[in-house]
Amino acid sequence: MKKIIILFAGLLIFSTSCEDPFELTPTGIISGDIVFADENLANAFLANLYEESLFSITSGGTNIEMNLIGSLGAEARNFAPWQSPFGQVMNTDFNETGAGVIDYWPYALIREANVYITGLDNSEKLSADYKSVRSAEARFIRAFAYFEMVKRFGGVPILTEAQSIDATPEELFVTRNSEKEVYDFIGSEMDEITAILPAVADNDGRITRWTALALQSRAMLYAASVANFGKVQLDGLLGFSAGEANSYYQKSLAASKEIMQNGPFSLYRKSDDKVQNFMDLFIDETNNTEVILAEKYDQTAGKSHAWDITGTPAGFGFAWNSNYPVYMETLENFDFIDGTSGKVDRAMYDDKTPIDPEWYFEQRDPRMRASIFYPGTAFKGDKVYFHRSTDYTDASGTVQRSTAQGFTIPGSDGWPGAGHPRHVGGNPTGMLIRKRINPTTPDGVGSSTDIIIFRLAEVMLNYVEAAFYLGDPNGDMASILNDEIRDRAGMPALTANQITEDKIRQERRVELAFEEHVFWDLRRWRTAVEELDNVQKHRTHFRYNYDTGMYTIQLADGDLGRIRLFKERNYYYALGLGRIADNPNLVENPGYQ
Repeated sequence: MKKIIILFAGLLIFSTSCEDPFELTPTGIISGDIVFADENLANAFLANLYEESLFSITSGGTNIEMNLIGSLGAEARNFAPWQSPFGQVMNTDFNETGAGVIDYWPYALIREANVYITGLDNSEKLSADYKSVRSAEARFIRAFAYFEMVKRFGGVPILTEAQSIDATPEELFVTRNSEKEVYDFIGSEMDEITAILPAVADNDGRITRWTALALQSRAMLYAASVANFGKVQLDGLLGFSAGEANSYYQKSLAASKEIMQNGPFSLYRKSDDKVQNFMDLFIDETNNTEVILAEKYDQTAGKSHAWDITGTPAGFGFAWNSNYPVYMETLENFDFIDGTSGKVDRAMYDDKTPIDPEWYFEQRDPRMRASIFYPGTAFKGDKVYFHRSTDYTDASGTVQRSTAQGFTIPGSDGWPGAGHPRHVGGNPTGMLIRKRINPTTPDGVGSSTDIIIFRLAEVMLNYVEAAFYLGDPNGDMASILNDEIRDRAGMPALTANQITEDKIRQERRVELAFEEHVFWDLRRWRTAVEELDNVQKHRTHFRYNYDTGMYTIQLADGDLGRIRLFKERNYYYALGLGRIADNPNLVENPGYQ
């Protein structure tokens, strides 16, 4: 299938006709009557909706906000405080001024989707099949926008028709629908369009019935979590009755099961090398059987992103690099391949105790080695170094210590005295995100690697979590977790007694690390206050002994004296003073002035 590269922008639709619609004004206005009489123009309108959708975050200069959700969830942060995923996440009280860097209020996109849906419905020129499928795609985009809002703010106004510019203030100043109504709207929309959308898209990157089911799987799991762990507030505007949790878990379970049993997907298993296989999963675009929906990129066609430019380690090209340092706490989530906990006794981190890298790194969950650059990581025919110094015995038998990157240990195969300054200074943490870094991207060139939005492993984990709270109604929770997810990863099976709430959550954190899930999971589980608010994360100082091949480790403040703030009220961000002033009918969330 060919890639869809979205380059179309700026199409402005009038709902009334004019005598010469193609006599364009400087603003480029085309009559809606013309647009919805021509498949090419209607396709261009829909392409613009795809382009404007927040399937993944790529905002900020040089796409530096690609790690925004990872930073909010304390998986990793950006290198420098001037970058918003560092400076606007740390020491930030998300108060009544609004959601700040995480804000999203896409009613312009929703209006365009509503115009498109109505225009198709009223068209007498386009075929019924065409209108039905394209309208379903737009409905998905609209529902996805509502999902992005409901998980930030709770209940928001549901608009399914474009408001007229001649509307009265009473018509314009809409009130908020409840959080339950928004989730139910998303669920009902997915139910309806699943029966309309094709099983196979006519172009790669388009929405299919499986994409709709994947959103159903994810959104209904979120709704169930809010019912299970949240509370009803503002007379039902926020939250659900706890008694409704199971119905939403069941909806998520059913959608997940349909994908798993009847969809054309399987976990990616092209390589027997577990580490290589998990790395390739995110960059292999040839018959990748795990991908349900990916946002398409092609640098040669004018659409690229900067993940490789900013994320590749220093010393391997790219002037701007090493931008996503990883915390020690993230490493600790990854257990060892014998099943023992990844959280070793921190008394070892005294800058004295020798630690064998063949055990400490190489015997961990292969997903860690595929997701994180750590000391000694093999990359592009070389190694990535993070050590701050090297002790070695010189020719005279004297123990020396080098802290110079440019110094090569005598008699070694090129081992440097220290890692690159961008790996060992005050800002680095001693590790970097590796997941999705494509080693074939040329130096200084934007990445053409697609960004996966939905994949089968997430759906399976959604199924496992829902099944756990429902009491494993189909009796297959353990087999999906063990025979699929953990077997593919190269991790040992869990016993029935080991499959606990905590273990299921840990499995999500390692499988889905750095994929914009962890932060939202902490919020829906209502554990974000405990895990994020005033909780210090740590960077890691490594020293290397060339004679023994051992490291020592010392922990330090991971955020240069800064700290994350997450208050109870932040489970629902503030709509913000500006929006409340613009629409007096909007009710602010609890805890904000």
